[in-house]
Amino acid sequence: MSAPAVTATNAAPAAGTRARAWFVQLLLGARLTLAGGPSAWLRTAMTGVGVGLGVALLLVAASTPAILGARDDRRADRDASSYLVGGPVVPGDTTVVAQPYETRTHGQEVAGLVVRPDGAHPPVPPGLSALPGPGQMVVSPALARLLDAPRGALLAARLPFERVGVIDAAGLAGPHELYVYIGEPRDRRPGGAPGNGQEFRIDHFGRPQRGASVPGVLTMLIIVIVAVLLLPIGAFTAAAVRFGSQARDRQLAAVRLVGADPGMARRIAAGGALAGALAGCVAGAALFLAGRPLAQRVTLFGNGVFAGDIRPSLALAALVLVAVPASAVAITLFSLRRVVIEPLGVVRLAPTTRRRLWWRLAMPAVGIALLLPLHAGGEEVFDRGKQAQLAAGVVLVLVGVTVLLPWVLDAVVRRLGPGPLAWQLAVRRLQLDSATTVRAVAAVAVAVTGAIALQMVFSVAQDRFTRNVSIGPDGRRTDMARLMVYAGSPGSTVTDLGLALAAVPAARQVWVSAEGWMMTVDPIGGDQANGQLSASLAVADCASLRRFAVLPDCADGDAFLAAPDASTGGGGAGPPVVISPEQLTGQTVGALVSGASSALPGPGTRMIVSPDVAGAGSAWTIPAGSGVVATRPDAPIRAVVLATPGAVGPELLDTLRPTGYLDVDRDETDAYDQVAVAAARVDPLANVLAFERTVVDPVFGQIRMSMYVGIVAVLAMVGASLLVTMVEQLRERRRVLAVLVAFGARRRTLAASVLWQAGLPMVLGVTLAVGLGMGLGAALLRMVGLPPSFDWANIATVSVATAVVVLGTTAASLPVLLRLMRPDGLRTE
Repeated sequence: MSAPAVTATNAAPAAGTRARAWFVQLLLGARLTLAGGPSAWLRTAMTGVGVGLGVALLLVAASTPAILGARDDRRADRDASSYLVGGPVVPGDTTVVAQPYETRTHGQEVAGLVVRPDGAHPPVPPGLSALPGPGQMVVSPALARLLDAPRGALLAARLPFERVGVIDAAGLAGPHELYVYIGEPRDRRPGGAPGNGQEFRIDHFGRPQRGASVPGVLTMLIIVIVAVLLLPIGAFTAAAVRFGSQARDRQLAAVRLVGADPGMARRIAAGGALAGALAGCVAGAALFLAGRPLAQRVTLFGNGVFAGDIRPSLALAALVLVAVPASAVAITLFSLRRVVIEPLGVVRLAPTTRRRLWWRLAMPAVGIALLLPLHAGGEEVFDRGKQAQLAAGVVLVLVGVTVLLPWVLDAVVRRLGPGPLAWQLAVRRLQLDSATTVRAVAAVAVAVTGAIALQMVFSVAQDRFTRNVSIGPDGRRTDMARLMVYAGSPGSTVTDLGLALAAVPAARQVWVSAEGWMMTVDPIGGDQANGQLSASLAVADCASLRRFAVLPDCADGDAFLAAPDASTGGGGAGPPVVISPEQLTGQTVGALVSGASSALPGPGTRMIVSPDVAGAGSAWTIPAGSGVVATRPDAPIRAVVLATPGAVGPELLDTLRPTGYLDVDRDETDAYDQVAVAAARVDPLANVLAFERTVVDPVFGQIRMSMYVGIVAVLAMVGASLLVTMVEQLRERRRVLAVLVAFGARRRTLAASVLWQAGLPMVLGVTLAVGLGMGLGAALLRMVGLPPSFDWANIATVSVATAVVVLGTTAASLPVLLRLMRPDGLRTE
């Protein structure tokens, strides 16, 4: 009975003693690192800088959920789409009529709301203390700076309202967002144009956040981006932990000389790495805190980021600050597992056993095998099991680059023949010890692999989640771009709009009319369940109508039924089917309407005309004798009822929307601004839409912006980390370099050898990365049911950019190389 008790009491102290011994040995290693004089301090500082860069970026990555969440919350708080939930809002003292405002200037989007309070206590959006009055506006700080700058002169001309305030941060998605609230002028006709969005009445701003499911394709992109951006950071951080290996070897030999066993020596070395990693954590946190205020001044592919939004979650920040030092200890112990540490030196440069290839090939092969069964087509959502499988597959392929590169480099340099002296020096150095160079280049190769795979997937996702909004029937033109103008002024101002647009220098063709939407009073087939026959209405003088269609004769009071005709090159299948009032209520009208390429209400049909689809309308009867005509091939409208002002009357005309279409020169960079300024002379709130406007799915847009920002950050870290790595390598070899110079080696030869030593692994790493990246991209495309598609121009761009970064940072280290070649490098203690 007593034996177990004795054993238990003896085991506990043994475990506690072992833990204390480990702690003491790690602490000793840290003290030796910090007590080694200026050289050791510099070495620790280099490690701290390298690790600090990685830690700072990891903290930024940990802040991404907070950045996106804060931006989405502010957008939700100012959202004015509450009218879509519930029934219509009754006008009252606490309601406001709102209408979206949208324009562009120099390629930048300007958005906002036009507001008209119903009473004295309307709702106020976040960031404002009160709604602007009629003819006033409140703008974002970025928009205020643009309006005051010379490049914003054209935009200021079409926003001639009194500026009475600035939107606070609570009402903006980002510090560089161009946003405006406009008080509707008193003299503007009520009712908005479809291009500006229909007017709607609300009693509050804001909407609850809706957690929409993310399609499998977008989930795949998110997981791949996270893996691609974080793995290079981890690889560079791991490489930085192992700076100063030769100086550490001498220190370990001295430790063995005073009686430490091999295991103790390894733990002391791990303590030195721990000190550098902790210094890196402090440096990274300081760099992160110092960079937060600067981030608000930079615009990267969007509205920018408020400094207060860059806050990592406590759990993720703690994970980073704990994982980095723990990884430093683990990496050091793992790297020394086969190193023989003796009192007289460290046996590291002796020939090693040939690296095995099978497990290095197995890693990316297993990764691809995990990806092949997955399917991300359609709108299906990835469950957690599939997400984990996808992440594991991508990580294995990317890590496979880092384990394959050392074998490839060894296999190549063993077979390299003689060459110039600089070549021989570089090759011999790589044959003796390529570990440090491989560690740095491996991280670059991981980034290239992921970038190529992402490029392949994004080229497909771009087509799926973006679309071109086209208003012309003839598709894209090669020399002209088409713009469309919607005004909210009375329809009788259409002549003024035509004169203003015709004076635009960039305009080549102009069409104007007062447009509306019509529905028949009587339902189709006499049954309300069938709905009404609808058609567009365009009102203009005869000269303007002739631009839309081929008219035989025209006089004020005439109307025409226009549709494309194949005989005129309009692309139609023939004349439209004209439905008479008698046919409209008959039992055979359904077959006529469903089988026709275009169906128009005939003369005598009673219609309800409104300025937009959902607006209240006025009664109008299509005049008797309205004939069928063919629209012109280049006309911006297709099936439509054309009418002169006399055919509709002045009251009905004023309820319609003045609308213009223009063909402008693509080479005119400010054509959009010219048109917008001209339209603003008729209606300051007129909206101009581009013929080839790209509409991006909002979730895809966020993912794409995150990828761009992440790639820029990783490339910046690649350059900085490579520079630190190269300088550290040169410092370790300063005595060898000084000896070579003392024996007559030319400095340019040594500089060329350094370039060769960086360039050769880089070429091999990029070649390997291109192959694995294309394989990973093909596997990801297979997930969405598409064949692999290789954009060789983008692949070449990624490869060349990587080469420029590597060679550029190497060239930047040459001044350090020249300084280390001085004779004082021969001095030793």
